[in-house]
Amino acid sequence: MNLLITGAGGMLGKALAPCLEARGHKVQSVAKEVMDVTNFAQVKETLTSAAPDLVLHCGAYTKVDQAEAEAGLAYLINGFGTENLAVAACDLDLPVMYISTDYVFDGEKNHPYTTWDQTGPLSVYGKSKLAGELAIQRHLNRFYILRTSWLYGPHGKNFVDTIYNMAEEGKPLRVVADQFGTPTCTLSLSEIIADLIETDRWGVYHATDAGVTNWFEFAREIVKDIKDLKGKSTEVAPIETKDMPRPATRPKYSVLDKTTLVHTIGRELPSWQESLALYLKLKAVKSAVP
Repeated sequence: MNLLITGAGGMLGKALAPCLEARGHKVQSVAKEVMDVTNFAQVKETLTSAAPDLVLHCGAYTKVDQAEAEAGLAYLINGFGTENLAVAACDLDLPVMYISTDYVFDGEKNHPYTTWDQTGPLSVYGKSKLAGELAIQRHLNRFYILRTSWLYGPHGKNFVDTIYNMAEEGKPLRVVADQFGTPTCTLSLSEIIADLIETDRWGVYHATDAGVTNWFEFAREIVKDIKDLKGKSTEVAPIETKDMPRPATRPKYSVLDKTTLVHTIGRELPSWQESLALYLKLKAVKSAVP
């Protein structure tokens, strides 16, 4: 397939392009500097010129806390920008995959959210991403909406790298233990996306690595893997959300049910522990190269 990736300079975009190319797809990566999603004429011109078989919309405003003070910008990019893309794609009869988030849910459940559950975002970021979902569904018949969570990967600032660097320095860590979800590596998510786009089974999907944890246990696993790899030990202490107030309210529980995805792509997903261990091994190998 001829594929166009928006937000190609982001963490997911940079992992996704080589994965899809390895599967034999032609990939056109478009950074935000090349296509501003808030400019409809520019979006329409880019899609017309590229003539892809599918648009993978990874571009987004992702500064969760900063969005509380920049609501207009978050909605402009995630809501209005996605609407521009959806309208242009509709005019050109192009399908779109929209990457969304677990933050479209309120976190009040105590078991995994299905794709049919009612949304109820708590933060500006979550609300703006939901606005993008609604825009895709409003204008297109052929689309994938892919909700994921707790992303980390080789090409951007993320929780794993932050904990890794602090552990390398031997700094004690205090990490929230009462927010539950599923860490997801962009490398495994890219493989999921590559599988899904080959099905032509349009719809809403939840895509994360397998399993459930909280930020504290996630941090402990990172530190444990670092100890196994490098022999360095760091103390990690659990705290509650109220002990570390932040501008944006996070859902207390945002585990996503992936049953529909698993049946559609025909395989089980790697556990978050497996994906993390692989990522940290790759990171250690890379850091060891002079």
